[in-house]
Amino acid sequence: MSEICNLTDAQSAWAKRRKQGLNPSDLHRLIIKQKGRCALSGALMIFDKAYGNPNVNKKGCHPLYAAIDHVSPGNREYGHQLVCYDLNDLKGHLPRKVFIELKDTPAWKNLMHQWRSQSENNPMDIAAFKALLKD
Repeated sequence: MSEICNLTDAQSAWAKRRKQGLNPSDLHRLIIKQKGRCALSGALMIFDKAYGNPNVNKKGCHPLYAAIDHVSPGNREYGHQLVCYDLNDLKGHLPRKVFIELKDTPAWKNLMHQWRSQSENNPMDIAAFKALLKD
């Protein structure tokens, strides 16, 4: 797979908005570094702001919408990464120690594989992503 050198229009527009204290060039670099993929699942993320507006479809942000994540929750020291909106929400509800242990388990690895597979097979099926987080 070739590296992303230029951002899509949606990625550029997303990066122009400051998030989590990061400036647009920081966000641009993160998108390029991660090739537009989620740091947790490897799924290609959605950057189009229409999918980041919870009022558009009345179902909340799209599960694949890009979100800024502190590598270590609440701690800027370890930097930031881009993750899918719903995975960021899931991670944010866990204590750091629990998440560190969880991410090395077969169950977590299987969930991330299923998440990535769903993103490749039918990225617009929001219900399928929600079901993965409930099973």
